[in-house]
Amino acid sequence: MNEPIAWMYEKSNGASKLSFVKEKMLWEDMLEIPLYTHPAELTDEEIALIWNEFSALQSPKDIKDFARAILRKAQEK
Repeated sequence: MNEPIAWMYEKSNGASKLSFVKEKMLWEDMLEIPLYTHPAELTDEEIALIWNEFSALQSPKDIKDFARAILRKAQEK
């Protein structure tokens, strides 16, 4: 698996920050998103499966929740 080249940190209030060094997590409500140089590639079937699993567990508050679930799955590849 490739190493991230940067990280995006996003708080629940929508504030975000981009960093080229991994930072210590200071707040519990902060989401750490590693960013890679390779594209995230998921098949239509994988995306549908993620949607089914995601929507069965919780009702998404907005499209960002589903997008984050997609990014997490793509990063596992």
